[in-house]
Amino acid sequence: MVGSSLIGPLVITMACLLRGSMAAYYTVGGDVGWTSPPNITSGFYDEWAAGKKLMGGDSLYFNYKGTQNLAVVSKEEYDRCKTASKVLGEGEEGEGYGYRLPANADGMYYFISTIKSHCEGGQKLAINVASSVPFMSSLSSDSLSVLVSTVLSALLIH
Repeated sequence: MVGSSLIGPLVITMACLLRGSMAAYYTVGGDVGWTSPPNITSGFYDEWAAGKKLMGGDSLYFNYKGTQNLAVVSKEEYDRCKTASKVLGEGEEGEGYGYRLPANADGMYYFISTIKSHCEGGQKLAINVASSVPFMSSLSSDSLSVLVSTVLSALLIH
């Protein structure tokens, strides 16, 4: 049997793998916030997102400037600025909405305002999100349990 001195480092290593990297917090649009024309131009939020490396578990805060709302939509809804999706949050100046990306998020996420012509004027955001734990993201919770059990068993048997 392997000495118990190896169990501690193994548990710490597994915890680090499961946790992934530290989640980041972003205020969408920076100081400009989540706003509509004429405060922004078409493509403003694309430019804001261009330098960001968003990961699963990160949080986005949509700081409302004026009367605003937010919907997470499909690619088609994003392109058409039309939504059948539920509006997540409505609010006034100084309010906002926080959206935490799922830990296993991987791929494109789309957000729009559904107020009047705000989306058509550029109040929409498309972001590419990478999994925070690449090799773990494809594992189901059952597969992960089997992996942890197998590793622990192997350590305890030897």
